[in-house]
Amino acid sequence: MSHNNLEVMLMPKATFLNLAQEKKDLITDALIKHFATKPYHLVDISDVAKECRVAKGSMYQYFENKKDMYFYTIEVAYERFLQLLTKMDMVHVNILDYYENSLESVWNAMKDLRYEYMLLEMAFFSHDSPFKDEINEKFLKQSRDFLVEIIKYNQKQGFIRDDIDPLLIGIFLEGASFYMKKFIIEKALNENNTTTFELDIDYFKDAISQFIKLLKEGIAKK
Repeated sequence: MSHNNLEVMLMPKATFLNLAQEKKDLITDALIKHFATKPYHLVDISDVAKECRVAKGSMYQYFENKKDMYFYTIEVAYERFLQLLTKMDMVHVNILDYYENSLESVWNAMKDLRYEYMLLEMAFFSHDSPFKDEINEKFLKQSRDFLVEIIKYNQKQGFIRDDIDPLLIGIFLEGASFYMKKFIIEKALNENNTTTFELDIDYFKDAISQFIKLLKEGIAKK
């Protein structure tokens, strides 16, 4: 499925877009919460409708189907995270210092987006997550473009080596970060049957410190 087709699929119907903002937020937040706390196949849209005080049929006047609701919630959750990173001025930071020193502050900030984080964690990493290929196709370009801007700034400031194309560094960091998160999250899910939010931050610190050492030896300016 092409990126453009995904964008068409994700768009709610005009009946949803024309709702009052308060009502749209209520429905959006309820969908995010339900998809974040249950496997996709166990989410009952009747429960969402009841929580939002609308008829179940109305939900299908707002969206084509359950899959569209799911992708819409991921889109919103992802955008809220990008807004959080923008507020933290992530583009203008030393990326190595960020990885090393900001785990706790980012961890606390993310708790303000608890359900959004849980939804994205399940969508990208849970073994029974549906539509993984489509989700990765949709969101890979957004995250990569954001990361490349950070890398260009770091190269300009002399924080990281500038003899390698920023896109290639981005692909390296993207893959390394993805599988590092995958390792940590799957370990939490498999060993503790929980989300990472239920774990103490110390659970991550040893793995993160080794990850940072690899980054510094690989991309730091000599």
